[in-house]
Amino acid sequence: MNAFEQRLQQLVSTSNSREATITPPPPTTSQKSAPSSTLSFSTLDVFTTTRFKGNQLAVVHVPSSLPLPASVLSQETKQTIAREFNFSETVFLHDAPTGTSDRQLDIFTLKEELPFAGHPIIGIICHLCQNEEPPLESVTLLCKAGSIVGRYDPETQLAEAEIPHNVRIHQTPVSGRAVLKSQPYLSRTSVVTNDLCVVSIVKGLSFVLIQLPSISPHLEKLEVSGHSVDCESVKLDDGWAPSFVGTYFYAITSPSSDRIIKLRARMLEPSVGEDSATGSAASTLASFMALKDGTANMTFYYSIEQGVEMGRASEIQVKVTLDATGKAVEKLVLAGKAVRVTQGVLYLPESKTST
Repeated sequence: MNAFEQRLQQLVSTSNSREATITPPPPTTSQKSAPSSTLSFSTLDVFTTTRFKGNQLAVVHVPSSLPLPASVLSQETKQTIAREFNFSETVFLHDAPTGTSDRQLDIFTLKEELPFAGHPIIGIICHLCQNEEPPLESVTLLCKAGSIVGRYDPETQLAEAEIPHNVRIHQTPVSGRAVLKSQPYLSRTSVVTNDLCVVSIVKGLSFVLIQLPSISPHLEKLEVSGHSVDCESVKLDDGWAPSFVGTYFYAITSPSSDRIIKLRARMLEPSVGEDSATGSAASTLASFMALKDGTANMTFYYSIEQGVEMGRASEIQVKVTLDATGKAVEKLVLAGKAVRVTQGVLYLPESKTST
């Protein structure tokens, strides 16, 4: 062994000796991190049967008895988890209490909890009914807007739900100029000249509805870099604020004589940019059109295509039935399909315990 090899062996021996005597510092006595708890989750694409199309939905499963303090899955934590998934909506699906099959939902956007949202409802119905053997044909969902009975057809894979509604066309419209400020192409045309209706489907969920004359070029040329209306300045009727306010552009694509009215739509909203499928907005628009065009006891069928321009084509179906006066919505049914994409485990934030 030459001198270099002897010196190298001495260094290795010294290093191994030091490693053998080193012990990690003890944990502090003031705080220790408890083991992370986990929840299972699934993701789906909704209003489509083609994976990577439609609108993404995260479903976090909440067991009836959490093995951790309730504060770990607080409102703040749910909001943080929704931001982590970064989908337009994330749903927290609670196990059914003993003696009932009803399922509680908490629906979160990237900014806030919603009383109701269309694509989470359709997604959850498909998720619950498809994963049972034999498949379920109905399920009752409890969300902040009320109880929703969902139905599922195993043969067609179509889910539908009668939506709780309190349709309100607000008295104060939005000026068309508010749209033109952030849509340069539209500002060079005369397609938006009138005031725009603001409509709520339930309290807390409202949309500015903007009809355009065609898909090409008008609907296709909308920009999503900002938002089309200053939603903070929208004036709702007394007792209807605060509310989420989205901007829903649409063009009618079928002849008025068709039994099913076909439309193409785009939903622009500051926190998500563009949404690929918005069941609540589609339900709001369908209700508004039925009230505008219908009479007593009439039923209207709508097929709304959305998300095409962003590469996530979706198909939303809505049925609206007016009451005996023709001035209010008697029944509102939302329908669509969904397909599962992923499933996995979500690690919750570590809880801190004092000793």
